[in-house]
Amino acid sequence: MEWPVAILSPSEKYNLITDCVVPRPIAWVTSIDAAGKINIAPFSYFNIVSSEPMIVSLSVNRRLGQDGSSEQKDTALNLIHGGDCVIHIPSHDHAPAVHATGSGTPPSQAQIDALGLQFSPSLQVKTPRIDNCAVALEGRFLQHIEVAQPIVADLILVEIVHIYAADDLLHNERVHPEPYAIAANKKP
Repeated sequence: MEWPVAILSPSEKYNLITDCVVPRPIAWVTSIDAAGKINIAPFSYFNIVSSEPMIVSLSVNRRLGQDGSSEQKDTALNLIHGGDCVIHIPSHDHAPAVHATGSGTPPSQAQIDALGLQFSPSLQVKTPRIDNCAVALEGRFLQHIEVAQPIVADLILVEIVHIYAADDLLHNERVHPEPYAIAANKKP
């Protein structure tokens, strides 16, 4: 089967590309706004860019505004204006909370409390990390690229400045996340 991309609808394009590019890791990102309020959002458009320097990418799709314009989402705004984040690698046990934080609105403190999420201070950035995630990457904003015309996404490059991994993930001086059943978008 072959698909000429130019004739596909937006939903057909989404389904086809996400069916083909698998597995995709899930990043569960905390960032803070100018008022210090925590925002949490999941991203499956996330990956490694380089190891030296240590850089990852987050692609934050824009939402359509009421006037038809594309609007940046909170994670993109927080990174561009606030400069840092923590990228967590959630386990399957986190799936309900990850899903709940993936809604179109940022979670309120009451929603965060209802999910049972607890936070610890990060060591190199101002954004806190989620306590019970086995892997957390503290990062600083590096670069912003507006994608397409009209703009449909914000590609954010983040330089990782500190890494946390739970002690029981370490074997032979390497991180082995398999016991934590790290979440990823996988198609059968």
